[in-house]
Amino acid sequence: MAFRRWQDLDSGAVLRILVFVAIFSLAALPPVDPDLFWHLTNGQVILQSGWPHTDLYSFSAPGHAWVMHEWLADLAMALIVRAGGLPLLVALFAGLVTITAACLYWLLRRGGLHPTLAAILTMAGALAGSTAWGARPQVLNVTCFAVLACGLWLHREGKVPAWWVAPYLWVWANLHSGFLSGVILVGLFLAGEGVEAWRNHDARALRRLRGLALYGLGGLALAFVNPYGWDTVLFPLGTLFSPLIQNNIQEWASPDFHSLAGHLLEGILFVVLAGLGTGRVKARLADWLWTLAFLYLALSSQRHVPLFVLAAAPLIGRSAQALLAVGAEIVPRVSKAPAQRVALIATPIAPARSRAMALVNGAILVGVAAGMLGYRALPNLRPSQEAASIAAAYPVVGADALLREGRALRVLNYYDYGGYLIYRLWPSGSHVFIDGRVEVYGPGVFSDYLAVSYASPGWHDVVQRYAPDAIVLPTWHPLVGALSKDPNWRTLSADRVATVFVANVAGSQ
Repeated sequence: MAFRRWQDLDSGAVLRILVFVAIFSLAALPPVDPDLFWHLTNGQVILQSGWPHTDLYSFSAPGHAWVMHEWLADLAMALIVRAGGLPLLVALFAGLVTITAACLYWLLRRGGLHPTLAAILTMAGALAGSTAWGARPQVLNVTCFAVLACGLWLHREGKVPAWWVAPYLWVWANLHSGFLSGVILVGLFLAGEGVEAWRNHDARALRRLRGLALYGLGGLALAFVNPYGWDTVLFPLGTLFSPLIQNNIQEWASPDFHSLAGHLLEGILFVVLAGLGTGRVKARLADWLWTLAFLYLALSSQRHVPLFVLAAAPLIGRSAQALLAVGAEIVPRVSKAPAQRVALIATPIAPARSRAMALVNGAILVGVAAGMLGYRALPNLRPSQEAASIAAAYPVVGADALLREGRALRVLNYYDYGGYLIYRLWPSGSHVFIDGRVEVYGPGVFSDYLAVSYASPGWHDVVQRYAPDAIVLPTWHPLVGALSKDPNWRTLSADRVATVFVANVAGSQ
């Protein structure tokens, strides 16, 4: 993507730069992820009192074990917001998405792909994994994965040492429990490259791989050095094999192949299959292992699609380049007399013309980039716009009304509202029923929540059993009508987003 002099700024370079500007602009999403607000609260809790080991935020699961496996990410996010507010947080996470895209581009190019086509596939791959975008630790997980994949490629080429893998995995383990995907990446790399080196009797490569294996094991051992010990390392396994989470949390579902992200994933898979069909694709064993292992994870959960795109990038690049070569052979070239061809090739471009074209391309770059940033990114970085986005998604008015009650409340809430209500109400002593930390609540509480959320026949019994002081539901929810007619409840506030009810007799119905 780089060019040595500004005079080398051709149309291809402009396109490649604009791809990354577009990705940053698209990734600068409003701060409305449902889990964002409890992550920020987690950071404040650590700053004030250290690492909790049991639930602090709910009245439905008091004392339940809580592993804050993303503690370092939560702490960093809280400090960022303290320093520059939500706009700074949004900008930095959009930057992380862009860095990940740059790693994807680099991996595609290592597969031999033409720069312009690599930029196009970078955009496609980034959008295929865009369901993970937002100000959330999951973005950090994907970026860590991307950097590790690039580092292993460079280690293969002898350009970087292996020692950095150990501290890298340790830091990653404290940022997000998805660090196990990095352990898998290293393990598959060692397996594939080890077989290749053994077949080729490459003693030097085997020595290098032994060093990487030792540092990889060292990183895995260091991962246990965290505030929660074994529980942090084992946490992702519990998530992966939990039917409760897999069946009820949307981002853990398989990719939706009727969405744009799903169509792009299909397109990438088609490129790989078609490229393999040409018989011209040659890849190392490690690249095959990366592709197949993370394809399985991606088809199991859309959360893992970005990891698959990154892991398969070298193979995707080789497949796309093979298709490009076949296409060049099939499509007839524009006929020109041999003498004309030679003259065009031999005649140098005048320096003045080169500078003029570079200036034109520079003007196009600046104009289009400014338009992208001004239309998409900058509005989402304005505090007023972010506040409007939050108010359109969460019960801002309802939280204000509950705070005016002046007492600690037990709030039975809609799932997506849990994080925001924790952020607003927990400092004043109130507690929620549920939020995005499903592993804390367990199947019993979550099943009770689903009974209320789906207005199942036993929903009223659930409400009576937990005896909340307030109920917060989306205004469109079917139970809003029923509660409005229930003499045990009165409407505290209502707007187009949420309706809040409080018990007429505190603590009982």
